[in-house]
Amino acid sequence: MTAVRSLDAVRTLIKGSLDHPALLDRLGGDDDFAQAGIGSGELIRIALSLEEELGRPLEDEELLGLTSVRAVAALIGAGED
Repeated sequence: MTAVRSLDAVRTLIKGSLDHPALLDRLGGDDDFAQAGIGSGELIRIALSLEEELGRPLEDEELLGLTSVRAVAALIGAGED
């Protein structure tokens, strides 16, 4: 497991899972992924990246909580750099 420490690093991790990574540049930390047009396939790729990062499967509640950049950061314990 690698340590993702900053919100910028979390954004980089998420961008790697998006069909259109530039979309993330237009989102604030609390903007909802689904409302922004991030699809279910992309959310699955985000979840798989997080499982790799954490070295374990995500719990159901964690999967449901993947709604924003800040929510992803909180899940992996990233700071606000």
